[in-house]
Amino acid sequence: MTQLLIEENFQHLDGQDVESLIEALAEFGLNAEPTQPRTGTRNGEWALVLHWLGGDIGPITEDAVTTALVMAVTEVLGRAHSAGPGGTSVRRRTLPVRIDIRGRTGELITSVAVPGAKAAPSAAS
Repeated sequence: MTQLLIEENFQHLDGQDVESLIEALAEFGLNAEPTQPRTGTRNGEWALVLHWLGGDIGPITEDAVTTALVMAVTEVLGRAHSAGPGGTSVRRRTLPVRIDIRGRTGELITSVAVPGAKAAPSAAS
């Protein structure tokens, strides 16, 4: 049964990244699937958005689980993969500044900073 949905963000992730995240989360006992973008960015910062489908939010807010999420995201997005046909088409592949975990109705359950991520400069209007 799917526990988490990984919100796709085509500016920062490609299909290979999402599949690798699904596999990494499975190693921590979390079943995940991709979902279409549902939320916007805040101040131009990229946050990886996950949607918790469980009724009890306790498991997803435990320190061990949030640490495992950060480790999985850092490992997957820190890994190089080829560009072009069969590889990434993401232009600015970077770590998210945080991982936002939202509930079924979109409410923010928790937000976890990703160490080593750099905030994007403010976009000019």
